[in-house]
Amino acid sequence: MARKKAEVIPARPKRAPPTPITPEVWDDVLDLIEQGHTIRDISAMAHMPDWTTIRRYIRADAERSTQYARAREVAADAYEAEILSEARSADPVTAAAARVKIDALKWVMSKRAPKVYGDKITQEHTGTDGGPIEIKGGGISALLAAANGPNESGSD
Repeated sequence: MARKKAEVIPARPKRAPPTPITPEVWDDVLDLIEQGHTIRDISAMAHMPDWTTIRRYIRADAERSTQYARAREVAADAYEAEILSEARSADPVTAAAARVKIDALKWVMSKRAPKVYGDKITQEHTGTDGGPIEIKGGGISALLAAANGPNESGSD
């Protein structure tokens, strides 16, 4: 039986040396995030750090993490402007595509700035037929009495 030749595994192409994150580069990254770019978009740009470097840089410091979170919230405002522009420029031919884009941007906005753009959810507790909730068994005073145990006189 003939022996198989070993497969030659091609060497990985060498990467460019990583771009260091200086305070100026970090400011540029934050500005781009505020404009609505993702970290993946930014890492694909010339003279920008790669995705992993940016993520590690954010995780390494609580202040940077806060700056990043704030930039993402600001990006929601950029998406708002993009939504309005898309809605204004839509015509009967492009309406369906515009709706998909607008819905996607609205979803991203609701995740990046939920207090401003998220769905407001309220919960109401009501009793029977929408009336007040009835507390049976003596209410709070009975619960407190039960928690404190019998009083000093020995009677309940």
